[in-house]
Amino acid sequence: MSNNPTSVRCMLLPLTSLNLLIPNSAVAEIIGYSVPRRLSDTSEWFPGVVLWRGVYVPVVEVEKLCRLGAAEVGPRTRIAIVYNPEKDPEMPYLGIHMQDIPRAYLAEADSMEAGNDDGLNPYLLTRVDDEQLARVIPDIDKIIDDLKLEFNQNRIAELTT
Repeated sequence: MSNNPTSVRCMLLPLTSLNLLIPNSAVAEIIGYSVPRRLSDTSEWFPGVVLWRGVYVPVVEVEKLCRLGAAEVGPRTRIAIVYNPEKDPEMPYLGIHMQDIPRAYLAEADSMEAGNDDGLNPYLLTRVDDEQLARVIPDIDKIIDDLKLEFNQNRIAELTT
């Protein structure tokens, strides 16, 4: 175990074309994939909501949002339930569609260097290169801001009709 004050315990969330790096403290739970319940008139990157612990959680396909390709569903597909950093009671969680089981990852400042951010999608904050493996830090705040244009608690009534 590292006592390095410049290290952060993270989860590496594998997508099809990239890997998201998110602090452990931001991840509420990793759940098995279930098909999200679709709402009418939403963007392709927002396939719908899943019911988790009595709460409807909107699910986002980050690759479609970033126009990097399509998310697929396979036997190892999961959904990461992520806390809203703004602690917004209207949208306390966000689901991120993943292609595989996430891995624990210790992000240490000594072994990481900034990657090339040229042409990086606005929903992705920065690339982080370490040991020649690129990881991307998502802009959860921006993703949630755009998600709020697609989903709010009033839309849950559509699910019960």
